[in-house]
Amino acid sequence: MSNEWKKGVIEDIAKVSSGGTPSRQNDSYWFDGQIPWVTTTEVQFGVINDTEQKITEAGLKNSSAKLFPKDTILMAMYGQGKTRGQVAKLGIEASTNQACAALLLKDGFEVDYYYQYLVSQYENIRELANSGGQQNLSAGIIKGIHVPIPPQLEQRKIAKVLSTWDKAISTTERLIDNSKQQKKALMQQLLTGKKRLLDDSGKPFDGEWKYVRAGDMFSTRSNKKHDSDLPILAITQDQGAIPREFIDYNVSVTKESISGYKVVEIGDFIISLRSFQGGIEYSRYKGICSPAYVILYPKVEIVDAFYKYHLKSHIFIQAMKSRLEGIRDGKIISYKYFSEIKLPKPSSEEQQKIASVLTNADKEIELLEQQLAELKQEKRALMQQLLTGKRRVKI
Repeated sequence: MSNEWKKGVIEDIAKVSSGGTPSRQNDSYWFDGQIPWVTTTEVQFGVINDTEQKITEAGLKNSSAKLFPKDTILMAMYGQGKTRGQVAKLGIEASTNQACAALLLKDGFEVDYYYQYLVSQYENIRELANSGGQQNLSAGIIKGIHVPIPPQLEQRKIAKVLSTWDKAISTTERLIDNSKQQKKALMQQLLTGKKRLLDDSGKPFDGEWKYVRAGDMFSTRSNKKHDSDLPILAITQDQGAIPREFIDYNVSVTKESISGYKVVEIGDFIISLRSFQGGIEYSRYKGICSPAYVILYPKVEIVDAFYKYHLKSHIFIQAMKSRLEGIRDGKIISYKYFSEIKLPKPSSEEQQKIASVLTNADKEIELLEQQLAELKQEKRALMQQLLTGKRRVKI
């Protein structure tokens, strides 16, 4: 048996088909359907074990939808954003809509190897969709995608090696999800005083928390005195206020257009006038930001980190929402509305202890996210070597 790698195209290794959509006008094709029906939004580099929508036997028979077996590789031929070119593997028998191409591999070809190979070729496949002035893939384009053809036993071994990385990646993703849920529960308990920590002497903090008007704790500033040489800050929900250069932010500005921007000092809090879904953001940087934001600074002594968490907590966001109910233009948030919210004011020592616990929870999540990024990078490097034959595995 030859152990040489050959070259081919998808048409050499698989039959390419596609699905269809039963008429939405006919309830009998959809109502109480039991047959899984895949759309391109569900084709996202993974195994599909269930679908959001189901069709009936009548819907299957009276449309161009087809039933594909487990282990069929699906590829999104068109769709919004990053969808086009993404692949998935059926973990169940399912039908698809017409925007999904179904690759039914012929005998002698390993599904897991070719699934991994097509994942690795995502960017190249998207480029194929841009050729010839069109933005979509077609069955013809997919049939012509170049693929390596290693001996079957080697295909199987490569797929097995890569699956160990997939398991490590999915395990780490689950750990991150669990850690985030634990942090959320901790915030719910610690930021409301339901759970009290131990003070420096080892005794639980006691006594009722004070609640004071936000306006008694925070003032607003509108300092526009700058010579435009400060970094422009992007106000993000996941990283707070950070210099635009740290993220992919392609909005050009002129010196004149930013002359009215407000100065943000380190330790300021920032309210988006039009969206507070993620709470109020904290700035670790000095810079300038659009006048469309309210800049807050503490006028009493606080532990910044405690309020950094509280002002982004579900408790605070719900309090802000209820404060805005009934206001005609509920999307606009001014300092006035914020100033009337009641904020907790435990002792500085308790604020610090709570902030430390939540900061440690964040560090644990960051460490896991770093491990996840490293695992994904290792797998990408391995895919480039193994899936192309640059590095061979022992059978």
